[in-house]
Amino acid sequence: MVPVLFLSFLGLAVTVSLTDWRRGWILAVVCGVLQDPARKMTPGMPLVMTSSILIVYAAILFSAQRGLQQALREFNRRFSAIWSAFTLLLFLLIVAAVNGLINFGLSLWRVPALSLLVYLAPVPAVLVGFRYLDKEERLVKFFRFYAVLTSVALIGSLLEYLRVESRALGMVAQVGDYIRHLPGVQIRMISGFYRAPDIMAWHAATLTSIAIAMIIKGELGRRTWPWMVAAGWGFFNCMISGRRKAIYYVVVFAIVFLWGYAKRLRPAQIAAFAAAALVFAFVVHRISTNEQSSVYAKGAATTRQEVAQRLEGGVFETFAQFGFMGAGLGIATQGAQHFLTEDRPMSWQEGGFGKLAVELGLPGLLAALFFAFVTFRSLYRIMRHPDIPSTSQLGRVVLFGLVMANVANFIASAQTYSDPVVTLLSAFFTGCLFATATLDERAAEVAAVEARPALASA
Repeated sequence: MVPVLFLSFLGLAVTVSLTDWRRGWILAVVCGVLQDPARKMTPGMPLVMTSSILIVYAAILFSAQRGLQQALREFNRRFSAIWSAFTLLLFLLIVAAVNGLINFGLSLWRVPALSLLVYLAPVPAVLVGFRYLDKEERLVKFFRFYAVLTSVALIGSLLEYLRVESRALGMVAQVGDYIRHLPGVQIRMISGFYRAPDIMAWHAATLTSIAIAMIIKGELGRRTWPWMVAAGWGFFNCMISGRRKAIYYVVVFAIVFLWGYAKRLRPAQIAAFAAAALVFAFVVHRISTNEQSSVYAKGAATTRQEVAQRLEGGVFETFAQFGFMGAGLGIATQGAQHFLTEDRPMSWQEGGFGKLAVELGLPGLLAALFFAFVTFRSLYRIMRHPDIPSTSQLGRVVLFGLVMANVANFIASAQTYSDPVVTLLSAFFTGCLFATATLDERAAEVAAVEARPALASA
């Protein structure tokens, strides 16, 4: 019954995407949430269901192809340096894919092919975000939609935490509890309706970050209190996920937000930020003082050495083991293990720099860093631009904070970004930030088009 219902929704999402790609994007996000519990409740738990969102994504790209082609031309005109840096990176990705074919053999061509897809699939999603955001109100509406959807989906995490028995709960293909062992602490990892704790943690952290932004935007007004609840709910799920990276995500977002917007904060906004901090302090207090949940507070602690190891990601050890050209695409891509045999094990790299080093080699890693620098420079300039009638700096700083939080999260754990939902949404937010640089011109174009009928009738 569940597979039939899910396939019916998938068909509806594809149909809507072919007629209205913006609404199709909304349904794609819904599909990204439903595909995990649907897979867990389907006999055999077919792996392909984890990528169901890509079918809707393909329909969106087909439906919006003319607009995306126009967006690509506009993007290339405005941000030519980024496009040039990406062209270099694309060339080295192809070289790494060939290296992967040589390493794995032609019989395992699916491994580098899957990895290449993971690297390239987010690129059109950037253009989707660039085209999607034609006015700032649309971004606020998307935030509200995502917050409601994720808040409901995270109920599954609480149910699993309370040990409610259901096939829809828990890590996919996991029998019994998923335990993380730390010195003196054993932490039961929580996935909820999502397929893994990392995915649940990412959505919880994104919800928390968006809620912080909306609290500050609301300035403790009447409409702010639901966002207070959402912030506390999201942060609670960050804690019980057992993944410290979710907390890092929220911390990085908050730091970047204050860095970019502190000078413009009004007293009411400072009070709103302080209220959000009190909500998080209350959540931490409740978790740390409860005997059952206190292990999650202990597990959230970290040391400078651990942070340094995460940031370095094993780059030097990777080059010592595999050489400066790495092992080729696929060796550290989540999902590729389904195509490998026992004599071809997955690599051990989890951090972002380590993953890039082992799959792209030193040339690809340097090209990726150069691309990241050029992109950051452009995004930073966009973020620093003051308010204009059609777009606010607050919105741009929020998007910039989300992008930087995802960069930090990728550096800490690149495996999360093998998930299509996480990758596409991260790329979408990036595209939306680029789009804010064009909203003033788009608003003028819309006003000119609307004025033509009035002039004709006059």
